[in-house]
Amino acid sequence: MNASQRGIVLVMVLWVLVLLVTVVSAISSTVHTASSLTHNQLDQSRLRALADAAFYFGAARAFDPDPAFSWEHDGRTHDWQFNGHQAQIRVFNPNLHVDLNQASKAELKQLLVDVAVDEEQQQSVIDAILDWRDGDTLHRLNGAEDEQYQQAGKPYGAKDAPFSTVDEIGLVLGMTPDIKTRISPYLSVSTGSKNNKFTVMEFGLGGGFAQHTVELYVEIPDRKKRFRAKALVSQLKGRFKLVAVDYAVPAALWPEFDEEEE
Repeated sequence: MNASQRGIVLVMVLWVLVLLVTVVSAISSTVHTASSLTHNQLDQSRLRALADAAFYFGAARAFDPDPAFSWEHDGRTHDWQFNGHQAQIRVFNPNLHVDLNQASKAELKQLLVDVAVDEEQQQSVIDAILDWRDGDTLHRLNGAEDEQYQQAGKPYGAKDAPFSTVDEIGLVLGMTPDIKTRISPYLSVSTGSKNNKFTVMEFGLGGGFAQHTVELYVEIPDRKKRFRAKALVSQLKGRFKLVAVDYAVPAALWPEFDEEEE
């Protein structure tokens, strides 16, 4: 084999090595990505399972007939430990939500006061909500009907019908993202579907509830970020049922409860 042939062989060997390195790198990257996804899925599954356990534990305490063990439905934080993991559980009364389709002017005002909405904005927001859900086209003093929406450049007018979802509140004229974020956790929307056992309602994070129901909030400190979950848990004939669960409650919608002073 002469020098020229040896040079060609060397070049071919180098190209084969480059190709092998490329293939190995691609496989390694794929394996690493798959491994990371698997670990993330396992972490999420673990956190969800832990949240479910906390929901049932919280429900057991919330519905416990013994006053010595039962928890008040006042949003107070309860520290909970399970299998080496820490969590915080809060129990809340869902009946304290303000129903957008039934709330009076005074109830809406009290909600806006409670979440510290500026007094100058309160009346326009309240009247706009009432104009949105009523069936007429007459706007209140500070409210809004089709003409006001058109003047504001909106491609729609007042609905003139009951709210269908809590998120619809964002369409009401004068409702800023900041106000929506503040009040959404405390809103509900009745659907009107009732029988002798259930009153179906949709809450800020979705779902329905039975007569004996608590709203549970679970917060789990994670190594990357805080895991927040919310559920409506009903008790029917001594059994618990997770009626609606949200495993990804954003920080903006995480309500802050006032702790009672000791």
